[in-house]
Amino acid sequence: MILGHDAALPPDRAPRTLRTIRHADAEGVLEMVSGDPNPRLRAVALDYTGYRERSAGPMRRRELPWPGIVLIFDFGPTLRFLDADGTVETGRHHGGFLAGLHDGTVLTETVGAQSGLHVNLTPLGARRLLGLPMHELANRVVGVGEVFGPAGGRLVERLLNAPGWAERFDLLDAAIARRLAATEPLPGIATAGWRRLEASGGRIAIADLAASLDCSRKHLGTVFREHLGLSPKTVARVLRFHRAIGLYDRGLCSGWADVAYECGYTDQAHFVNDFRRFAGVSPTVFLATRRPVERATLPG
Repeated sequence: MILGHDAALPPDRAPRTLRTIRHADAEGVLEMVSGDPNPRLRAVALDYTGYRERSAGPMRRRELPWPGIVLIFDFGPTLRFLDADGTVETGRHHGGFLAGLHDGTVLTETVGAQSGLHVNLTPLGARRLLGLPMHELANRVVGVGEVFGPAGGRLVERLLNAPGWAERFDLLDAAIARRLAATEPLPGIATAGWRRLEASGGRIAIADLAASLDCSRKHLGTVFREHLGLSPKTVARVLRFHRAIGLYDRGLCSGWADVAYECGYTDQAHFVNDFRRFAGVSPTVFLATRRPVERATLPG
């Protein structure tokens, strides 16, 4: 099991460097401590981030789709999930949750405080760790217990009781390493297809991608649905959208028109329409509601 107690750390790693960000404004205080996974695990885990947040009252966020899998170990209070209008609670997952690939926004709400450990997984890494068809998790948020069973709760307890973030990150390294040692690599077409699409930033035509892999578009679609959760075309759109937000957030383009051109949109209107499709609001409205620290820590 991924969450067994006797997993050994992968050897030959340098001492872990932790990075701390603290931000305070009129809305509250947020502290984040990040660390890199063991280099041997980079194909699976992109980063680890511990967080603690306090705000004056309930805080809502629109979480944009991105080309990865989010795993949260929740130390409390438990996060609420809401429908697109923010009027109906759709779920709470005590102990934590995993979010599959999404092609739409997810609305969350805190009660005024939250803490936990955030893990960004690659989509193929999550497929190998979970051993589940990823289409079963697409556009879904599921509890840690649902995907990991009782062992998930035991790991949450161990993480919560660990003396510090470095020790928690070590526990995650060991758990992931153990699971990888017990599972088989994924099919080459899934790995190559994802890598080529990711490297293109979502700009490669799906017909060209299928031809480069010597398979039909139908077969490629079946592979992506099984191992990533969404169709190749949708994954490509998410990749392109995520890159566009990152370029703007980091000030690497002078405006939305430059972003649209750099990421292969036909024009700025095409990009804005895609943004509304994925986020439910215009890019200007979304970015105006984000705290500076959130912009600085955009995944990928």
